[in-house]
Amino acid sequence: MRDHASTTYVGSFESAPDFGSRIRAEGRRRGLGQAAKVVFIGDGAAWIWELARVNFPAAILILDLYHALERVHELCAGLYGKDSAWALRMVTAWTAMLKNDQISEVIAAARCRLQDLQLPPDDPLEKQIAFFENHQAKMRYKTYRDQGLFYGSGVIEGGCKSVIGQRLKESGMFWTESGATSVLNLRLALKSNRWDECWNRLNHSDYLKIKIAA
Repeated sequence: MRDHASTTYVGSFESAPDFGSRIRAEGRRRGLGQAAKVVFIGDGAAWIWELARVNFPAAILILDLYHALERVHELCAGLYGKDSAWALRMVTAWTAMLKNDQISEVIAAARCRLQDLQLPPDDPLEKQIAFFENHQAKMRYKTYRDQGLFYGSGVIEGGCKSVIGQRLKESGMFWTESGATSVLNLRLALKSNRWDECWNRLNHSDYLKIKIAA
């Protein structure tokens, strides 16, 4: 469970490395240096994990469960035939195993099935299994659940819709980058419950406040 109104957002039109620095700065503002645990959730994209490596080297890295399950469906379809009874059965079985910290068993079973098919080494299924092998340290979902950690990126996906989509992607809208950036910054302040702080800065509200002498 999240604390009420505790989520804050950052956003921009910039390169991934610069955006990683922006996320780190927000984390520091939120007390990153005093956190007992830091969790970084992402999908399987290599550039995302590179941001984590550079900006949050001590974080617990978690592969979003939804993306992992998407991969399970694709792998079962390739190994057993799309929409076949065996594919559906294995999706159910491997999903349960995945959620029970049995990712190594899932990989072993997939490898065994791949050998039975006697496919060439460069077959796409080999890459799909390799994905699980490369990310298995980030797929300990039972452990995360027992520790009370989030392991899904639904909050992030929802933030993209509520912060950006509901204001900047309506029908018939066209933006320049500078115009979209201005609106985005205001949306970030509003949705992050920092509107008063933003308003005070824009209007220099503290300029005429009387400072009490020590």
